[in-house]
Amino acid sequence: MAAGPELGAQMMAHGVMVIEIVASSPQADLLGTARILSTQGKRDKGVQAKQQLDGLKAGSVKFAFEDESLGSKLDPKLAEPTPLPGRMMRATPAMGVGATPHKGMQLVENREMWTQFRAVQLSKEDTESLFTAFDRSTMPNEESQVLDELGTLAEHASRDGRTHVLASVCIGLVRREMNGAAESRKQACTMMLRRLLRPALLRGIAQLLPRKRDLATDIESVLARAGAEGADAVIELLTEESSASDRHVYLDVLPRLQTGVPTLVHMLGDTRWFVVRNATDLLGEMKVQSAEPALLPLLEHADERVRKSAANALINLGTTAGFRAVCEMLQADSPKTRAHAAMALASRRDERSTAQLRTVLEDEPDTEVQLALLGALGKIATPAAVEQLIRAAEPKRRLLERKPSAFRIAAIQALAEARTAAAIAAIAVLREDKEREVREAAARAYLHASRQS
Repeated sequence: MAAGPELGAQMMAHGVMVIEIVASSPQADLLGTARILSTQGKRDKGVQAKQQLDGLKAGSVKFAFEDESLGSKLDPKLAEPTPLPGRMMRATPAMGVGATPHKGMQLVENREMWTQFRAVQLSKEDTESLFTAFDRSTMPNEESQVLDELGTLAEHASRDGRTHVLASVCIGLVRREMNGAAESRKQACTMMLRRLLRPALLRGIAQLLPRKRDLATDIESVLARAGAEGADAVIELLTEESSASDRHVYLDVLPRLQTGVPTLVHMLGDTRWFVVRNATDLLGEMKVQSAEPALLPLLEHADERVRKSAANALINLGTTAGFRAVCEMLQADSPKTRAHAAMALASRRDERSTAQLRTVLEDEPDTEVQLALLGALGKIATPAAVEQLIRAAEPKRRLLERKPSAFRIAAIQALAEARTAAAIAAIAVLREDKEREVREAAARAYLHASRQS
């Protein structure tokens, strides 16, 4: 046994002279014994080791101590020291300079015993082979050993950046936990999943969603199995992701992980504006109508960016109360708030939004808000919205009518955004306008709209 000298040194440090392990020892007893011997010994002739072994209550493992008064109940066959064949115990750095093993210290060779007592090594087999061995196993000890190898393989793979191996192990465990296997085997899978489905590892699994599309359904099942922590991993990645395509993948999964909604709603009460904004945006994108009561107060939030996100989210929910609340923002004292409301309404491309925007445009005194209203009408692009934009882009008809060039140009740009046949026809006419700036803006808009249509 290659690890014999190191084990001997640890036994001596703990005052353990002989170890007796039953061949069919439960895995828990073996691992508990390994933990005792892996700690730093106190050179107390076995006092601490006896206390730890008694606390472990491992009936299949027995120690004989350097202090014989501590007692032992070893098999009589182990009364005399039995050196390992062909290998002498030698001093190691763990024993100290000049140290030699205690002459009475004994390592008992039992090939079946040491096969079980070995430290779990990272398996070189692939997950499929290990799961095949697990499915074919007939003894609880054999099942436990294969599961430990799978768990260790998954953890090592995660540390090495091979997250797909971690995901493969978790997918296999979830399948076996849910497929109606024997209760003992299901419980074994459940225990291993508790070990692996930790926040740091779940984040790595969730990151595979946009990259392993063929495994997306199975990965989603693992995240759902993890409950709130699985949803939290997706939320965390979603708030950090800059790629629109990857965000879309996370957004597609998140609504099905309903355990994530309470986390997002809780985030609305955070003191940091950006946390509140991110949660608001996500609830709006997910169209979580149950979040409406928590979103409505955010229209009065101290931070302008949060108010803007709240308006957009409420419009996305599509509820009557949310729509009414955003329309009321069009009458707010703050020009920026009115502009935010206009742009939020632009995402609802219907006649109700059009009517609201047309009504306030007639009386809006602030230039910046006027431009926001025109832009919103261009995005909505309903026939009534386009009609209003054509009127806004036309030359002034009355002597006292005030229609600055910037206003008309903004209307032309909105018509180009609408890109309907009526909008493009109106832009074409405006290429012959009397004002040079308007003509040039119309020419650019016509070229843009023609290419896009």
